[in-house]
Amino acid sequence: MIRRVLRAPLVLLWLLWNVLVSSWDLARTALTPGPVGSPVLVRYPMRCRTNVEVTALSWAITVTPGTLVTVIGETDLWVHVVLGGPREEMIDMLRETEDRVLSVLRGDPS
Repeated sequence: MIRRVLRAPLVLLWLLWNVLVSSWDLARTALTPGPVGSPVLVRYPMRCRTNVEVTALSWAITVTPGTLVTVIGETDLWVHVVLGGPREEMIDMLRETEDRVLSVLRGDPS
C-alpha cells in the first residue's frame, strides 16, 4: 500500500512529462509546412477491469495531447492518435501508460 502511495507522484510526473513532450511534438508538427502524417485509430486490449482503473487509464490517455479515447468497450479501448505511427508502437505506448496507472491502483500491472 505504501509503495503505491509513493509511486503515485512519480506516475503523475511521468504523465506531466508526456503531456509536455506531446504538446511540443504536436505544435512543431502543426507549424511545420508539409504533411502532418497519418492519424491512427488503434484497438487496445486493456487489462483494466474496474471502473476506476478504466477511467484512470482513459483519462491518462486523453489528457495527453494528440490522443483521444473514442470508444470504451468491455475489454478494449479504441484510441485515436493524431501523430500516429506503426500500430505496434502505439500499442506499446498505451501498454506503458496502463502499466503505470495499474502500478498505482493495483500495486502491480499484471
